[in-house]
Amino acid sequence: MIIDVHIHLSCPELASDRLPFLTGEIGLEALYSDPAAKLVTTSELLGDLDLAGVDKALVMGFPFAKEDNARRHNDWLLEECARYPGRLLPLAAFDPRAHWAIRHAEAFLDAGGFGLGELCVYDEGLTPFLLDQLEALGAACSVRSKVMLVHVNEPIGHQYPGKAPIEIGQIFELVKRCQGVKLILAHFGGGLPFLASLRKEVRPYLENVRFDTAAMPFLFEPKTLKLATELLGADYFLLGTDYPLLKTARYLKYFKDASLNPSDIEAICGQAAASFLELQ
Repeated sequence: MIIDVHIHLSCPELASDRLPFLTGEIGLEALYSDPAAKLVTTSELLGDLDLAGVDKALVMGFPFAKEDNARRHNDWLLEECARYPGRLLPLAAFDPRAHWAIRHAEAFLDAGGFGLGELCVYDEGLTPFLLDQLEALGAACSVRSKVMLVHVNEPIGHQYPGKAPIEIGQIFELVKRCQGVKLILAHFGGGLPFLASLRKEVRPYLENVRFDTAAMPFLFEPKTLKLATELLGADYFLLGTDYPLLKTARYLKYFKDASLNPSDIEAICGQAAASFLELQ
């Protein structure tokens, strides 16, 4: 079984004309003001999933700061995924700093949403207020046995659209605050897996944390994943393509280039997610 935990799906209105949605949407504008930044609708997504042999996918929208935009898109996502039960699993995306964020999250989860994500903030790090918000959103997931996927990124290296000024200590603080939450940290957790070697300080907090592979081929040498699996085990890593940024085939090559053994590739491509997310 292949499970992709990180896919972005657009409603038809956004995919056909993004300009009306960009006004006042800092997060959306950061990534999609460039017309070359691809947006895909359901039919194109399903075609690519079929071609790659992907059985299930966690699909999400974008970090809307306007409540109406978030509501419209996430309501559409719930309805759209209901057409493909068990295959497309909807996550609610929105700006987690919004005053309406918790109310919106609870309504989405209670309406049948699979979880929250990708919760993104690009213009600042994990500030105390943002950590408070994410902790509360995580609690909403925890009491409903839902998953929360949060955008984090490496704290050093080159700049690119969507890279936030996040420090590794802030990421670890998020992990500590979200104990008991099924938490997926995007983009290799910003490098946090390597701190798992600090067994007494870090490892005990990672029981309910997983790290997705989104954008890793752009950011980390393949051997990075090999070293990380040796530290933590392959079950801590989940295939996330950040589609349509990259497709599944790019990751399969990346895993091969990392010299992962077949059992580790099987775990990362789906077995680990099936166990963590309780999917059949």
